[in-house]
Amino acid sequence: MACHALRSPAAAAALRPLPLPRLRRVPRLRRATVPQPCVRVSHTLCALTPQGAALLAPLALCSLAGNALERHTPVGRALSAPVATMLCGAILASAGFQPPSDALRALQSILVYASTPMLLFGANISRLIRGAGPLLPTFAAGALGTFVGAAVGVSLFAEPLTRAMPVAEVGSLASALSAKNIGGGFNFVAVCDATGIGALAVALGLAADNLAALIYFPLNGWLAGPPSTSTANELASAGWTSSPSSPTGEDFSTAGELTSVLAVSLGIVYVVQVVIGAGGNTAAAAAGITVILATLFPSLLSPLERAGNTLGRVLLGLFFASAGVAGGRIVTNDPGALAAVGALLLVIYAFHGLFTAISAHVCRLSRLDAAIVSNAGIGGPATAAALASSKRAPDPAPGILLGTLGNATATFLALGATPLLSKLV
Repeated sequence: MACHALRSPAAAAALRPLPLPRLRRVPRLRRATVPQPCVRVSHTLCALTPQGAALLAPLALCSLAGNALERHTPVGRALSAPVATMLCGAILASAGFQPPSDALRALQSILVYASTPMLLFGANISRLIRGAGPLLPTFAAGALGTFVGAAVGVSLFAEPLTRAMPVAEVGSLASALSAKNIGGGFNFVAVCDATGIGALAVALGLAADNLAALIYFPLNGWLAGPPSTSTANELASAGWTSSPSSPTGEDFSTAGELTSVLAVSLGIVYVVQVVIGAGGNTAAAAAGITVILATLFPSLLSPLERAGNTLGRVLLGLFFASAGVAGGRIVTNDPGALAAVGALLLVIYAFHGLFTAISAHVCRLSRLDAAIVSNAGIGGPATAAALASSKRAPDPAPGILLGTLGNATATFLALGATPLLSKLV
């Protein structure tokens, strides 16, 4: 009877174990990550602490030395202040100055981000094209030759280049070097940031470009011939159009102008980074927005052009010094990799010179005009102005405007050519 009671459904239900309460699944904690812009800002803030003076002070001294060499020595005038500054940085690195690579790269990015809008306040495309005069077709031909040389160089030296750096970075580095030799140093870094080139490839490119500059600029000055004897009337009859608002070599900017320049530049960078979320394309996007504003609303930005050039050159002076330090490491540590990038750069220079010479002959430009066009692409507005002044050119404005046009367009042209160059590896 008892056994029968235990077998009943009610008894079985009573003896069934009570269900355990369901436990809520606790989400797995993920490792915290810090966004890359925050990492760069933290490195830069560290550079502004008293300990960071050990990084900034030597770079500032290199920039000061580069400007002094340009002003007071024939060699410095032949090289230009940026190249002399990079050379001083390379010498400093060879002497044992070895700052952390991540902090140096972060500082370089911040300097380029801030200086990019400053240097493009006068980049009114319509004004630049009008002011460049008859030199514009030859400048365009030289830029085309630069890209053709990059394509040929990547095809010829693909094997040694892939031994020196990852395969994915070879085409990007060739594109960045093309941007450097159509625009300027900040175009190089903008392309590097946008394509994600590693620190090793960046340092290799800058080191090779530094060494090439030591050969190019004296050769360019020699090919320009003796100082010009043309008069202003002869120049005007040849088709020059000089603009009274063209940038000059003298800068007398007030504190208010410099503050306005800094506020507008950092405001553009903020919009690009935070509002648009450009990420690695910050420099390129900032350049694009600045060029559009300068072209559509020249009355707003043109009053800041002089002060922007002044403050922008100060920041780029620190950048060129840091580039020399980074490049000096590579020269001493990996000469084989440097030789591979140097060979690529040699082909780029050769095709640039070939296309420039052919176009100059077709357009019937003088040796001095052809040299100024080439210098505006390889060196930029400052070196083109220095060459024009040393050769007593009646009007240095067209060369300066061509260099500014290169600054405004080189980043976008190089980013457009990057996929093609990468396929050639």
